[in-house]
Amino acid sequence: MTTISKRLLKLEKMLAPQAIEEDTWGGMAGFRDELFRRADREGDAHAASIRQELDVLGPNGLYCEVVRSFLARHEIVQSGDESFAETIARALGIDTGDLSALIAQGRLGSALLDRFRGPEHLPIM
Repeated sequence: MTTISKRLLKLEKMLAPQAIEEDTWGGMAGFRDELFRRADREGDAHAASIRQELDVLGPNGLYCEVVRSFLARHEIVQSGDESFAETIARALGIDTGDLSALIAQGRLGSALLDRFRGPEHLPIM
């Protein structure tokens, strides 16, 4: 594995918001709970399926899937030879070094929303 690949893998792990120790879901708890409420409206089988899927994904996996879905709505899809971090950097029109800086500053989410804000763009939910 090349040095850049190792760095990108490390960067991808940093993309998801860090959870608070006593609450493994951290800032994603509200989003998870809203998914549960919506799933409950669809019936017990659907709700059980969603709960099981979220247990497998965990907060970091859910965060990444939300970002992937958001980007896909804007026709930005990860290619086979591109890392998730590279996809996000491409979506923002920056390089991975600048992406790393955004993450370190805690501004990745707002940068994505700012990039796609406008009447022609749909909200996440």
